[in-house]
Amino acid sequence: MRYLITLALLGYTMASFAQDPADIFHRTVDIDRVNSLSFDVYPKDQVEYKTWPGDDLLIETSVQIQNVKQDILDFYMRQNRYLLKPQVQGDQMSLVSFDKTRRAVKGTEANAYENVVIVVYVPEDFTLAGEGQYRRISK
Repeated sequence: MRYLITLALLGYTMASFAQDPADIFHRTVDIDRVNSLSFDVYPKDQVEYKTWPGDDLLIETSVQIQNVKQDILDFYMRQNRYLLKPQVQGDQMSLVSFDKTRRAVKGTEANAYENVVIVVYVPEDFTLAGEGQYRRISK
């Protein structure tokens, strides 16, 4: 009996400390020859734009998925599900979500809930030119 109580207490403790998988990753993009930036991000992702004194574009992506195991998040990270892919034409660069048709993630209880927050650090020598568009003010 004592063994069962101990086992139940241990199981409860492990379940209460279990967390949903989450990851944060960073990526820099060289924009030395770019004078115009635009962003085409998956509509359900939250995007914040901030200025910083760096020379490159810094993209910080935070992903949390509820009701799945860590292996599922790792798989999606390897498949570049949350990646912003640069497309350059002349001196213009568009950063486009790699996976624009994300299918629902099947979780352990039902569909999983994805929370993706992307923070884009834009160099100080760029200025806001519209919704998700930046232009270099000096070069």
